[in-house]
Amino acid sequence: MPALIRTNRFAIAVAVLAMGLAPHSAHAAQLTAMDYVQIQQLVNRLNFALDYCGHGGRDFAALFTEDGQYVIDEGDARPRVFRGPEQLASLAGGPDCAAIRTPPRAYIAHLAESLVIEPAATGAIGTSYAIYPGRKGKFFQADVAGQVGVYHDEYVRTAKGWRLKLRRHEVSPEGVAVK
Repeated sequence: MPALIRTNRFAIAVAVLAMGLAPHSAHAAQLTAMDYVQIQQLVNRLNFALDYCGHGGRDFAALFTEDGQYVIDEGDARPRVFRGPEQLASLAGGPDCAAIRTPPRAYIAHLAESLVIEPAATGAIGTSYAIYPGRKGKFFQADVAGQVGVYHDEYVRTAKGWRLKLRRHEVSPEGVAVK
């Protein structure tokens, strides 16, 4: 192997370790720079699809695996779980999207910020802030206006690209631990 290629691989490995992107277990898959970009784009598309009910919520559902789940964890003993394409599309307001045009849902927007992606044995995991700004000077609920929650994601690589296996939306976190 030419010295320049060995040097560049070493430099890349050092940079990845310095950025804290090393696998968090010995059995974790390696992620490429393109994997990180594609996962970030998946998260970005997810929030738009959730807020705008594209194609009756099907755009949102398509970002998950067939058995994917979205869990809303409000800290009580019974989190709300949406499983599979039909329930996921309904979460995004489908099939007629009337829910996103009707207050208070019309006032909510979702932002995922400061995404940390880590390799995992099944693909990758991610943690990000869930930020809920208002729209038109109004808020979904007064007690979550401007609140910061946390998204805990599990991503898997599929024939269609990276998809979410699980998103757990921790609405009112006490503290966040990122490895």
